[in-house]
Amino acid sequence: MYPIAILIGGPTASGKTELAFEISNVFPALIINADSMQVYKDLEIITNRPSPEKLKKFSCRLFGDLKYPEFSSVGSWKEKVEEILKSEKNKIPIFVGGTGLYLDSLVSDISPIPEIPESVRNKVRKIHKKLGNKFFYKKLKKIDKTYSKQIDPNDSQRLIRSVEVKISTGKPISEWHKVQQKKIFKKILYIVIKQDRKILYERINRRCMAMISNGVINEVKNFLKKNIKKNHPIYKSIGLRTFEKYLAGELSLDETAMLFSQETRRYAKRQITWFNNRSNFSKQLSYKNAKEFILKNIK
Repeated sequence: MYPIAILIGGPTASGKTELAFEISNVFPALIINADSMQVYKDLEIITNRPSPEKLKKFSCRLFGDLKYPEFSSVGSWKEKVEEILKSEKNKIPIFVGGTGLYLDSLVSDISPIPEIPESVRNKVRKIHKKLGNKFFYKKLKKIDKTYSKQIDPNDSQRLIRSVEVKISTGKPISEWHKVQQKKIFKKILYIVIKQDRKILYERINRRCMAMISNGVINEVKNFLKKNIKKNHPIYKSIGLRTFEKYLAGELSLDETAMLFSQETRRYAKRQITWFNNRSNFSKQLSYKNAKEFILKNIK
């Protein structure tokens, strides 16, 4: 068991990574990515991955590590984290990212579900596309009545996931949630950066415009040439399909910029909702108070 870990979560553009860099200037630290899109090598700009210069300056891990057709899950990410920690015992790990499930997996005592084979994933998604949520929810009530009571009947992602898990492992997802795992850290400082919604949205708008100025359109254009399958998780990158429509001549640049900012604000809203409702182990603080809290409690 490792002595301590710092977890920094929050919505996109809230300053999570900047805070991690600031903290790592104070004591020997290892910054580990906890963003499910920034783990991929492609789409550096659109996923707002830290620059190569920053990654080189600070001790960073799991940024841009995965190459297509590899894909990340909570379980595979956590396995990599444990391998990294074995070789970096003299540094305090700082986990930073907006993927709450990744962060919570370090705190929760629920065992991660084994990797789902791509063949199963593809098959289940094809069936869902054909038959829809109503059929899947009816199926879920038969194979996992407990879990069916915990989710919205229109939650496509969780419906698909629950069926995948049952087919792949033979065990309902509610049973996996009962499996206990050993804790990794003795002490955890779990911070979620809280910011005024208006200020956050203004930051998002500025960042989206900066991405366009910094070449995100060319990045998407080059990415599309690789003919990556659209069921790969990287296609969930915010703004990707909007820029794809722009390149196809379906949107003007102004329309694209507006929609990109709008999508990103909506994504931030979903992240805020997730951290508010499901992250029971975190402490929500402003950027300034978060920094003071971490520095005070790390000593």
